[in-house]
Amino acid sequence: MNTPLPNLRLHWIDGTIIIAYLLVLLGVGFYHARRSRGQRDFFLAGREIKWLAIGFSLMAALNSGIDYLMQPAAMIKFGVYTMVGSLSWLVIYPYVFHIALPLYRRLNSISVYEYLENRFDGRVRALAASIFVLWRFGWMATALYVPSLAISVATGGRISVTVMAVTLGTVVTLYTMMGGIRAVVWNDVFQFCLMFVGLAVTLVIGLREIDGGFGTIIRQFSQVGEAVQNKVPSGVSGPFSFLYVPMTLIGMLISVIVARIGTYTSDQVMVQRFQTARTIADAKRGFLINAISDTVWMLALAFMGLVLFAFFHARFGGLPGWASDHPDQLFPYFISSVFPIGLVGLVIAAILAASVSSIDSAMNALTSVLTVDFVEGFRRKRGGVGASQSSQSMVLPRLINLGVGAIGILLAVNVSRLGSLLEIANKLINSFTGPILGIFLLGIFFRRAHSAAALIGGIGGTLVSMYVAFQSQINGILNHWFNAGLDEHAVISFLWPSTFGLAATLLLGMVAGRLRRTRDSASTLEWTWRRVTQRELIEH
Repeated sequence: MNTPLPNLRLHWIDGTIIIAYLLVLLGVGFYHARRSRGQRDFFLAGREIKWLAIGFSLMAALNSGIDYLMQPAAMIKFGVYTMVGSLSWLVIYPYVFHIALPLYRRLNSISVYEYLENRFDGRVRALAASIFVLWRFGWMATALYVPSLAISVATGGRISVTVMAVTLGTVVTLYTMMGGIRAVVWNDVFQFCLMFVGLAVTLVIGLREIDGGFGTIIRQFSQVGEAVQNKVPSGVSGPFSFLYVPMTLIGMLISVIVARIGTYTSDQVMVQRFQTARTIADAKRGFLINAISDTVWMLALAFMGLVLFAFFHARFGGLPGWASDHPDQLFPYFISSVFPIGLVGLVIAAILAASVSSIDSAMNALTSVLTVDFVEGFRRKRGGVGASQSSQSMVLPRLINLGVGAIGILLAVNVSRLGSLLEIANKLINSFTGPILGIFLLGIFFRRAHSAAALIGGIGGTLVSMYVAFQSQINGILNHWFNAGLDEHAVISFLWPSTFGLAATLLLGMVAGRLRRTRDSASTLEWTWRRVTQRELIEH
């Protein structure tokens, strides 16, 4: 089909709902601004957040509006393969309960990367924190781009992506800067509810728009994703040819497992949220809420892809022509063209909620890492203001928060150049999870790993991950400058960068650890997982 992208309008009532939602977020931020007493309170909320709020906010923080647009489009393009990620919880659940939480609840620290300085040294801490900064800036920029795209499509382009990104980014920056982690958590709880209400409304209306409803959708299930499944690029052969297939079941499952273990091991967003819990029991209950709600969320969004597929086939006889170049615009087009006045604003507010809950968490986590790991660390090395004195000042974290917001907005307006949202999520976001996870696993489980081994592994793993993620572009540059003769089209699937990065980090780190024994490998053994978890757990 060659149907052009339609000329849509957003009713003033829907616009009013969206504006009211943004004002509520600002109000929560300014309300909690009065309760922030020092940096630990700003970043950890006095460790007084209850388990239900932690679970809701974690789910909202670790998912985003990217899912609203990406998951239905990915379901249409790749089919059932995209749903296999929900099986990852069978691995993630025991890992978090028995490995991650017992470790981190015994570390009385604001930044998770402080652990790496204790286990290795300040260089490894700086490397991992730097990778995290790149990782979360990519996440934040993408999450900011998504709702901006949705509103731009819903208004027929009358509100540009750039204008919306600047507006939304400013709102999130202001309330995060004022209210700290408390504002983030409670806004995320509100946004969790709004996300599910919006999704439920969308599914109900979608089913009503399709003749035959659920039965029609199920009958067309086998047709989604049939165009791209199991297609090896021409010229590729051998036992590892599956690595070049755009989407495979094993590739999707492994990439999700690596990404999520990386999140629950080395992501400041996760660790900081768990550290706000009163007890480890609260943290575990919160994680269960997160796991259950995430499974429901992702499966419902995948089903929404089937709804969209059936809707476009019933209405137009197939997907519109513009969908091949703009698959992520199918969902906002659907809600703008089908939903009644008022519900359009509600669902777009839900997309905003899903995105903002990721943006504010990333922003607060980035602020904490830049403050504690970089600025305060530099001050300590220079013999400047002591931690106890500087930690009482709120000026520094708020200024850093402001800078983080500005950089995120700048990056968001350029995100669309990287391809579809599923490709962006794996290239720009998940590429960093493998190397940073590898650094932590070296410190937690490998006795012979020392600081040099962690540095070699982390740097090497990051380079490998970046090459796999941007293989086509890098090959093109090498061919242009050195006539290298590399294939720019037959490249490894976008599912694999994080896995390759993890494998390279662990392999290089373990080899380096065995080849060269250093004194710090023995002196820091008290910071391995076994030694830390033998310490008494002190609850607040």
